[in-house]
Amino acid sequence: MGYRAAARDSGSTKVTTRGYRLVSTNPCGRVDPGRSKRDSLLAMRTVITSASGDAQTVVEQSASLSAGDAAADATITIDSSSSRQTVFGIGSSLTQASAAALSRLRPEQRQRVLELAFGPEGAGFSMVRTHIASCDFSTSSYTYAPAEDPELADFSIDVDRDNGHLDLIRDAIAVPGADFRIIASPWTAPPWMKDNGRFFEPEARRGGALLEHHYETFARYIARYIEAYADAGAPTWAVTPVNEPHGNGGTWESMEMTPEQQRAFVRTLGPVLRERGHDARILIFDQNRKGMKEYADVVFGDAEAAPHAFGTAVHWYDSTFRVFENELDELHAAWPDRPILQTEACIDNVFGKGKDRGPDAPTPWWRSDRWFWRQEATDWGWDWLPEPFVDHPPYVAAFRYARDLVGGLGHWLSGWVDWNLVLDRRGGPNHVGNFCLAPILVDDEDVYVTPLFHILAQVSRYTRPGATVVEASVDGASGLWAAALQGPEGGRAVHVFNESHTEMEVDLGWDGQAMRVESPPASLLTVVLEP
Repeated sequence: MGYRAAARDSGSTKVTTRGYRLVSTNPCGRVDPGRSKRDSLLAMRTVITSASGDAQTVVEQSASLSAGDAAADATITIDSSSSRQTVFGIGSSLTQASAAALSRLRPEQRQRVLELAFGPEGAGFSMVRTHIASCDFSTSSYTYAPAEDPELADFSIDVDRDNGHLDLIRDAIAVPGADFRIIASPWTAPPWMKDNGRFFEPEARRGGALLEHHYETFARYIARYIEAYADAGAPTWAVTPVNEPHGNGGTWESMEMTPEQQRAFVRTLGPVLRERGHDARILIFDQNRKGMKEYADVVFGDAEAAPHAFGTAVHWYDSTFRVFENELDELHAAWPDRPILQTEACIDNVFGKGKDRGPDAPTPWWRSDRWFWRQEATDWGWDWLPEPFVDHPPYVAAFRYARDLVGGLGHWLSGWVDWNLVLDRRGGPNHVGNFCLAPILVDDEDVYVTPLFHILAQVSRYTRPGATVVEASVDGASGLWAAALQGPEGGRAVHVFNESHTEMEVDLGWDGQAMRVESPPASLLTVVLEP
């Protein structure tokens, strides 16, 4: 029984998405100890999201335990004895912009969107990222401590109560069956703690740096945030010292922090959090993958800072098609006990130079599933970098999500979180005009669940916290990516992304047992193996 498209009622406004039937949010089902290993693989389910219009279409079938007569196009070999990283979760971000976009819906529509994202019969997202005070995806710049006072006497999160941000997070937590971890990142310290006294400084192309004598002040500011949000019913699982410490050219809220400055700040932040009784983890870096090892070496290699740092947070904006597999492998090899989590990814630069792009343009993304499967998306590098755009050519938005999810899991990512869960049809609101796309787009009372959501949800539903990634190698045809997972109770799942435009016959071998599956062109296929 598959996922069927819900009929659209042209006479009313409604969420037009696919109808979901819960198959299993846990690919790690219990194996009956009385069954043989061979029997435990006989139940196979394939889940497909593809350019042809499939959206998590489920096919129930028995596994063929032979490779078949004709040679396969590719072979995926899985060795469950070669365990890799443990997964923390897959998810999206709850921003103040998402709160503003969702406020345009009727209450029952808004609730349905949250259930679609966080409910066990929807995507079951198990990780969430959010921002500490304002970011570009806020309707204005704001801080929780506007007065210049090192004692933080005026600290208050009331602004988040007023702008809907806190309610959005609490309502997501309240979805029946929801269970997710929250990562919180500041885009900047309050301006009076910085050397330029501003949220950002576009004319000087800088965000400003945290003043050394305010390291402890800012650490207490983050601790106060953790306390206030916990008291409001939204506990924080991890924080990062700052979002994108390389800076954003002063284009929006930002704060530069060199590896050495981050090391010094972690030396301060860690003890402050522990002294105040907080167990929130510290994820360093929180920027693009090219620079991650430099920060990791400086912070993790320091005897004073290292005990307070849990892992590394990374983003994907250095390329529109590269996963940076070698760099991820090198980071893991250098610091194998420090998990790597993807904390931000989105389809950015949605207007850019192209006048034919936009919600109302000849090639729109609004309600156009096909746009997400065409090579028409561009990113920041397309506008801002000189030609040739070696790492930033136009790309297929759906491919970028699927490739990074599957490829990242196969190269040591322990979690994967994209940026705004919901935006309006323009790609905002964004108070500096940095419009991006989101998995779900809304326009007044109209909701468009994009192919990006279906891809993210498919991986989430079959990549549950506590599962272990195991070794998976791909041989044969190019354009095929694979990641395999095994749960603590024996269930198994394999994500296969086919970025070619050719259907492939794939021999899937798990611990010496073979089965053949069909990988449709331009598709994400998940093979679920259960007893």
